[in-house]
Amino acid sequence: MILDVGCGLGLQAIELASRGYTVVGLDLSLPMLSRAADEAQDRNMKINFLHSDMKEMGFEGSFDAVLCLGTTFGYFDDESNRQVLERFRRALKPHGVLLLDSVNRDYVVQSQPNLVWFEGDGCVCMEETQFNFITSRLHVKRTMILEDRDQKESEYSIRLYPLHEIGQIMHHMGFRVTQVSGMEATPGVYFGAASPRLILLAERRPEGPLTGETPKPPLADEKTTPQARRRSDPPADGT
Repeated sequence: MILDVGCGLGLQAIELASRGYTVVGLDLSLPMLSRAADEAQDRNMKINFLHSDMKEMGFEGSFDAVLCLGTTFGYFDDESNRQVLERFRRALKPHGVLLLDSVNRDYVVQSQPNLVWFEGDGCVCMEETQFNFITSRLHVKRTMILEDRDQKESEYSIRLYPLHEIGQIMHHMGFRVTQVSGMEATPGVYFGAASPRLILLAERRPEGPLTGETPKPPLADEKTTPQARRRSDPPADGT
């Protein structure tokens, strides 16, 4: 049993179903789900496509694997992103696996701010990106120039994580990271800032999440170095 979160057009779900897996696809976009269902029907695949928000999933120990691919994770605030990971954990059976695919923060920040052009289906797109180093969010503005010269604009932001931060969060949420990859073509190989993606394979620990609050990264002005801590420590005599 596999849950494909953010299944979109159902590319992974349909391929997995063709290989004999039982797949549930979940997405918030009704147009994409409709196209995915039509494609599955054309190929005689029985796939249950659900229209739902990942923050509201209520599965409990139902799946052997959860997939969250194509930078589907990270669009919410930090607390909501942690809650999504908790939903993923609850949806898995003990020792079930999560495959989480996201953009590597350490790779992206090297080219910010950035402006790129690319061709889409019947349009040309201009994409402007800027990175907020305080919130660790990538802000994207996309302008689509259609064939009739009409223009459409969309904006969004996504939280990007470095490996050490997302790994620490997943550890405290009840996962054990077993493999990290920097590209689909190189499973198990990660080269830090030279790797464009963070593809994490993690196992649900049967004992569940750790007790206590999930650690948060320190603010920029916090005294985190050993030298700073020594300067701020009170004198031994208490004066």
